[in-house]
Amino acid sequence: MIIIEETEEDKNSVPVPDEDFIEEEELTTEEQKYRSAQELLDSLACVTRYEQGVKTLLDAAAMFEEINDYGDSAKRAADCRKRAGAYEKKGIEKAYREAVKLCEEAVTKMDYRTAISELNRFPDYKDCKERIDVCKKAVEREETKQAWKHRVIAAVIIVAAVIGVWAVFQLI
Repeated sequence: MIIIEETEEDKNSVPVPDEDFIEEEELTTEEQKYRSAQELLDSLACVTRYEQGVKTLLDAAAMFEEINDYGDSAKRAADCRKRAGAYEKKGIEKAYREAVKLCEEAVTKMDYRTAISELNRFPDYKDCKERIDVCKKAVEREETKQAWKHRVIAAVIIVAAVIGVWAVFQLI
C-alpha cells in the first residue's frame, strides 16, 4: 500500500477563485420578473392540491402581465390563464372522484368526516351536496351506535355491581 502525504505547500497551491472577481450577471428588472414568473411555473410540478396549482398559474400570469411588453410575456400570461382554467377543471374532477371514493369506502366517523371535508372543497360540483348529506347521516348513525354501545356497557357494569353487592349480602 502506498501512502501519499499532502504537504502544506500542496494544500496551498490549489487555486481558489477570488470572490471579489466573480462577476454576477446584471439583469434588467423585466428579466428578473420574467425569470421569477418562470420559476413559479417550474414549481407547479411540486403542487399537490389543484387549488394551489391554479393560484400558482394565476400568480405567474399576473407576473408576466406586469412586463407585458417584454419578450413573449403577453403570450405566456395568456397561456397561464388558459392553463389555470383547464387545471382547475381537471383538478376538481380528480378531487371529486377521490372524495367520492373516500365516502364510499368510509367505515369510521373519522373516515366520513374526512370525506365531508374533501367534498366541502367544491360543494356546488355535481352531486356533492347530496353526498355530504349521506356522509353526515352516516356520522350520526355511527354516533348513535357508539352511544348505544356506551349505554349497554354502563348497564352491564351496573348489573354486575348489583349482583356483586347482592352476593356480598347473601354471604353475611
